[in-house]
Amino acid sequence: MKKLKICTLALGTCLALGALTGCIGTEGTTATTAVSESSAATESTAASSSEAATSETAAEATTAETSASEETQGTTQAETSATSEATQATSGGVETVELDAEGQKNANTFISNFAEITLYPMNRDTITTEELMDFVHIHLKINAYDNISYIKKGDVSYETFTWEKAQTVVGRYFGIFIDKGYDDLSAPSGKYGDQAAGPYYEDGKIWYESADGEIRSNIAIVDKVVNNTDGTLTLKFTIYEIDYETFGNLDADGIRAYYKLSPSEAKGNSTLSVVTTGTAIVDVGQSGSYLLKTYETALYPA
Repeated sequence: MKKLKICTLALGTCLALGALTGCIGTEGTTATTAVSESSAATESTAASSSEAATSETAAEATTAETSASEETQGTTQAETSATSEATQATSGGVETVELDAEGQKNANTFISNFAEITLYPMNRDTITTEELMDFVHIHLKINAYDNISYIKKGDVSYETFTWEKAQTVVGRYFGIFIDKGYDDLSAPSGKYGDQAAGPYYEDGKIWYESADGEIRSNIAIVDKVVNNTDGTLTLKFTIYEIDYETFGNLDADGIRAYYKLSPSEAKGNSTLSVVTTGTAIVDVGQSGSYLLKTYETALYPA
């Protein structure tokens, strides 16, 4: 895979070196200079990520960002109201951020967008075009299905989405602008063979061979937030799987209720089982939006 040439967007930071007070906003926005897309449903749990209202389908409802938000572009609202009333220093000199209910929900929602899609590590500095497109592809299928179009070319049916939509999603979750990353991608052949299922690029669209979706019922609950005093936060989280039968009966509101759980509530919820734990480092924009820098889990550490 060729490494993607990306330009990290300039991010303002609302973190003071010693304290974080109401600096972080509400889930569903991009970096102030990035193309914005506020989805608040969920991404890997068919209910686990961040499009607050998932596409109008059960699978989309599983992320925690609204597909309506997904369509919104521009500078953002604030993504993770880590609206914590206070930062308190631990005995080791580490500053932890105390999340209020809204901040907890938004932090859970943001990380769930990644937990519902992958357990593998991601690093903004080394991520490739293919990896970014893979993220966008599954994210849209779960949270904003209306952005997926089906095109038949030759013998193959493809799922496609526009390059502009890919730019918006990448800007909103990673805070980076991708210009001509599609130069690394070949055109879809229209034939089945040994080639990968995607991503391909042609006619302003990203193409993937059509495939049935799988049920994604993972959600992430943020257990601890550490202020790194450099404009970034470290989010320590646990990934849970929602019981299969329970998940099958959930509507959008039922899915969203899981994103509101505190760590203690999640531990005591009989419909949840632990998958693994993980750590993410995020930038914090002027609007309070979270933008992923690194992501890893105990199952697949970086």
